[in-house]
Amino acid sequence: MNSDEITAIIYQTRNDHEPGYIYLMEAERYHGLIPGAWLRRCKIGLSRDPEARLDRFHRNQPPCDVRILKTIYVEDMAEIESHLHEKFSDCNVDLIKSQEWFDFNPVQFLSVQWEFEKRRLYVFSLSELPIKLIIFSMIGLVGVGTIAGRLTSQPANSVIQPQRQLTK
Repeated sequence: MNSDEITAIIYQTRNDHEPGYIYLMEAERYHGLIPGAWLRRCKIGLSRDPEARLDRFHRNQPPCDVRILKTIYVEDMAEIESHLHEKFSDCNVDLIKSQEWFDFNPVQFLSVQWEFEKRRLYVFSLSELPIKLIIFSMIGLVGVGTIAGRLTSQPANSVIQPQRQLTK
């Protein structure tokens, strides 16, 4: 194995054009340029595992309170992240190491949340259904099946045949 092959194994190129999560993180109690609670410093990023990303963020960044506000599951992480960065580029914070931080006023923050909701892919899970709904639905299906079975299993001679009139 030569050094290029080893490098290729160690540093596999990451394909972000696949399903995963887009997250919205907030640096709590950090209010950007305007003192008070007018601006919210947020990060729009992508990850296959947002909680692990948050843990890595806490280990690698200066100490600050950062929390995940919202995550959405999408089919193409890079495309959606790029679109969101472009849409909110006027809010972008000019940092040396990152282009993913934004200062949002209250209206812009609502707009970001709306954009996340519009792009959310809903992944259905049976655990979201209440158990009573599942049980009553199953009982209803059995009842409908029983009634349908009885109606279709009646003998053919039970159908009333029209009588012929005999003519003389």
